[in-house]
Amino acid sequence: MKKGLAILLAGAMCVSMAVPAAAEDEKVLTVYASKYAWLPQCQLAADLIQEQYGISIDLVTMPNEDIESVISTKLATNDPPDIFLANSPQCVIQYNATETCEVLDEEPWVERLVAPDVLKYKEDGHIYAMPSYSPATMFGGVYYNKEMMAELGYENPQPKTMEEFWAILEDVKSQGVTPLYMTDADAWTTQIWTTMGWAVALDDQKDTIYDELLTNKKKFSEIPELVDLLQQLQDIYNNGYANENHASKTYDTAMAAVGEGEYPMVIQIEGFETSFHEKYPDVELGSFAIPFADKEMIAIGAYVTGIFVPKSDNSDLAKEFLNYWSSPEIMSQVYETYPSASAYTDVEDGEILPAQKNLIENYVNTGKYTYEFDSYFDVARPIMEDYLFGSIVEVTMGKDPTEALEQWDESYADFMADKEMEGFS
Repeated sequence: MKKGLAILLAGAMCVSMAVPAAAEDEKVLTVYASKYAWLPQCQLAADLIQEQYGISIDLVTMPNEDIESVISTKLATNDPPDIFLANSPQCVIQYNATETCEVLDEEPWVERLVAPDVLKYKEDGHIYAMPSYSPATMFGGVYYNKEMMAELGYENPQPKTMEEFWAILEDVKSQGVTPLYMTDADAWTTQIWTTMGWAVALDDQKDTIYDELLTNKKKFSEIPELVDLLQQLQDIYNNGYANENHASKTYDTAMAAVGEGEYPMVIQIEGFETSFHEKYPDVELGSFAIPFADKEMIAIGAYVTGIFVPKSDNSDLAKEFLNYWSSPEIMSQVYETYPSASAYTDVEDGEILPAQKNLIENYVNTGKYTYEFDSYFDVARPIMEDYLFGSIVEVTMGKDPTEALEQWDESYADFMADKEMEGFS
């Protein structure tokens, strides 16, 4: 369940400011973001804007599930931050952005976007957020310490079947090394396996299966592919392929575990490599796609990490801030320092890091991708962190996969009925 609001708001007062206290003549914007959304490239952009344009920020960051509750409450009580970061258009429904946030269709940076359609909310076609730095996101897979894997006998592992994937894990384990470092204290990292795997496994049914789940014609626990892939996730732990203390480990601890050569592999998204590279610039990461259902395909996010502007007295200043942020002057420095595909047609890409480049070139650029499973359930986003992700974490600790999905089915049905969605009553 969500933490009490009093605890959350108290927590908000305990975070560090991202930039030095603003001088009296500076303008200040409040910014709320998950600590996983506010990446180093965001900090660099904010620092450059403060230095060059005199707009500073008061930054509040928290874990994912906490910041979601705080932002929702502040929006609902007409006390919004000036800016907040969230997945877009994925979180438009969750934050009632059609009512609480500015429509950004006419902002000057829109015509410069590489992929404007990704940002458009499907119900009304409007854009409610600007990319924080990337035109797309969520390139999930196994990211590994290349030197360590080479020492274990794998120069460039690229398994094409699940049998080959399991064989790599078993062989690494047989050499006295635990293959995977899992961070299940952060449930969003645990569900990378399912949001990728379920999407790939169901890709040939995507034209019907998601509509059936959204209209109560099918239940999650009734779909064999969902149960099977949850069982495979549990097998990682049952077979000793993951760290025993996984339930208490967070995303942040994974960088040291892999960078210092304690564990060779993690299951993560592309942001892991970006953050890892900053801390361990001399350790190169490789990557491979997990061949779910023996398919040569990955699941990617149908969203970007976006910057939303709530309706407020400061919305004009916030939009000005976004214009500076997206400018070639600022973005070119961001991509030069933190390489990434460019979100803008008039700003050159940075040199994309090798692990991300492998997945982009061999899967995204060749059309071997589908959209992640979670992206089809934006309407249920407010309860996914606690109930779906929570159930998945319980599977890693021994809960029967079918029972975990039946538990989610109940929470999902209650929520959808409360929303008066078609098929639920």
